[in-house]
Amino acid sequence: MVEPLDCRSIRGGESDEDASSVERSAFAAKGRCPPGRQVLQVGGLIRRSRGLWRVLAPSTGQSFRPQGYLTVAIEVGSVHRWSYERFAVEQKTLNGLVERFLAPEAWQESREPLTGEERAELRETIAGLRHPQVIEELCAMAATHPRADVRLTVLEGVGPFTATLPAAREFLVWLLGDDEDFIVFTAAKIAGRHRIGEAYEELLHITGPAEAGLFRSTKPVGIGAAVVAKAMDEILGAIDRADRLEIEREHTRTGQLPQGTALGEHWDYDPQNLPRPVPGDMVLVPASEFVTGIGMDDVVHPLYDVDDAAPRQTRYLPDFLIDRHPVTNRDYDEWAKGPQAAEHALCHPDEPEDKDHRRGIIGDARFGPDHPATGVDWFDAYAYLAHLGKRLPTELEWEKAARGENGSLYPWGDEFDPDALRWFGASFGEAQSLEHWRDTLSTFDETTPAVTTVPVGSHPKNTSPYGVADLVGNCWEWTDTNFFTRDRMKPMISGRPRTEWATAEETSVVIRGGAWTSMREQVTAYFRGKDLFTDRHNEIGFRGVIR
Repeated sequence: MVEPLDCRSIRGGESDEDASSVERSAFAAKGRCPPGRQVLQVGGLIRRSRGLWRVLAPSTGQSFRPQGYLTVAIEVGSVHRWSYERFAVEQKTLNGLVERFLAPEAWQESREPLTGEERAELRETIAGLRHPQVIEELCAMAATHPRADVRLTVLEGVGPFTATLPAAREFLVWLLGDDEDFIVFTAAKIAGRHRIGEAYEELLHITGPAEAGLFRSTKPVGIGAAVVAKAMDEILGAIDRADRLEIEREHTRTGQLPQGTALGEHWDYDPQNLPRPVPGDMVLVPASEFVTGIGMDDVVHPLYDVDDAAPRQTRYLPDFLIDRHPVTNRDYDEWAKGPQAAEHALCHPDEPEDKDHRRGIIGDARFGPDHPATGVDWFDAYAYLAHLGKRLPTELEWEKAARGENGSLYPWGDEFDPDALRWFGASFGEAQSLEHWRDTLSTFDETTPAVTTVPVGSHPKNTSPYGVADLVGNCWEWTDTNFFTRDRMKPMISGRPRTEWATAEETSVVIRGGAWTSMREQVTAYFRGKDLFTDRHNEIGFRGVIR
């Protein structure tokens, strides 16, 4: 365990949040820690988060490398304190790594480089970590560790997590600027293997664009040029120089990388994570290719713009488990009223301060105990599932579970059946136009309509080829995918005023499936909806996955 230090020992370099800020200087000037805080000596960059200074790996593009270790005041008893305090299981593992490999006393002593056995042990231990916060802390401490063999081994260990875990990606991009070439080579190979889009700009700085001669036998030369060129081709999905040039020019024009870059569908996949036998309330979706998206000639209800769902294409996902039904009000409310929700131990680290996880519509009797849990936002869903060892499905996982391998338009087939789901027509009658639909929904109040959602499992036909129920209609479902980037969600709103982030693209989550208020255009298995991740609606629920 890292020992508490006196607040007067605060030191370190600057970062994008100035290390000599008034608040941090105030701690040092007083010569004592604020009440309820202790100081930990840790490594990495710092960021202001929820009123505390947190040590993190640097953001992509950060040019500053701090000298030495920073000392940061962390609130003791805070629901967002470090993993040393928060996560009992992985705390012990992380502390063991700190004591043996990462703490100052472990590397200040004169010792030989890590042995092959020690490196293998360190990699294996890291591979066993699962909680994003613990991995984030590990990356933060390793980012500026003075020993190259430690930085390299931690990088190798967190490699499988880099596809979508933001802290692991930041750590990888940071090490692309390392002074040791073998660390840079390893980071580049991992970036290519997992198609880490954030690494593209850093790699481009190393080699220059294809037009600058990367494909000709001129400068740059050597192992580094070869490794970086291969990594860039893998990230971009380029097969030859002409392809690479076209992609680079498109990136220069739009700032976008090819679809599929750093989507990270496989980052957390581990067959050993999947319970055997499959729990009765979950369904196994086996590994396979599957059809996603829609061809514009196949759109069944053209009233809505569905360009963002095109094109129809084939993708691949490894096997995963998904809840058979959406989470119910009964199960969610039992958790939300209990100590786990109040302690916030496994909540998302960036959730709004003073978060109350109780549903916003808990007093409306129309939303019964067996109905899907609505009136919850993305952070509520994240926290509930984390306590069960689950997470929200990605958009692709949800779509595969709903459409099967052949990409049917509805879970039951390609023909709309108004009796197979709870939708606007069942709640209010068929909408005659968009205006009629909007006017009708504006009549919603405490009594209209008399029936909103219905109990889960009320429509047996509404079942996918895998046996997953209620995927369209009744309630939209939160996913873990950003609507605009199609990457995994990575909220960064802490400490920022709502006016700054409420309209930012990073806050828009893909919702799927349609609801009791949705027209038939919205209850197809390909339709992509979106909502702000802090919004609570009586139309949006969720279910969990394990992979």
